[in-house]
Amino acid sequence: MSAQINELVTLAQNGSAEAFGELYELYYKEMYCYACCVTGSETLAQDAVSDAVLSAFSQIKSLKKAQAFKGWMFKILCAACKRYYTDSQKQKSLVYLDDEDGGFKEPAGFESLELSVELKRALEQLAEDEREIVLLSILGNYKSHEIGEILGCPPSTVRSKLKRALKKLRSSLGGEI
Repeated sequence: MSAQINELVTLAQNGSAEAFGELYELYYKEMYCYACCVTGSETLAQDAVSDAVLSAFSQIKSLKKAQAFKGWMFKILCAACKRYYTDSQKQKSLVYLDDEDGGFKEPAGFESLELSVELKRALEQLAEDEREIVLLSILGNYKSHEIGEILGCPPSTVRSKLKRALKKLRSSLGGEI
């Protein structure tokens, strides 16, 4: 699989929009789920992913190592999510009012994650950098050195923040995780 990804990256760097589209297909769901968790909104997540993909496509030639594509892509996505999260007045709820019937609904990206309302609220209580580290670790399945590269901090900082964040989550959830 990684040889195929490296080949697609090389083709994309040589101008193949089709190869870049295949790369997008490989990572879209992961990116969207991450963006939903960070922004708290299906619409903002879609916008952040779109911006990140457009930015990555325009900058693909600057990627030095084909095997670093996924981390590079998530680094761009992290920046886009931060912009959208900040621009959306730092909404503090992951539940939104549904205009049609006056009830509540969750962003569509969360159904596939099967996160409980309690877990979503607990994640929301974390600092932005802690939430990013937890989500990259859990959803992206990244190691501390990879998260460090994405967020621009040392792996030891990532590990300590992850440990603290998970402790906060356990406390918020009454020891359930």
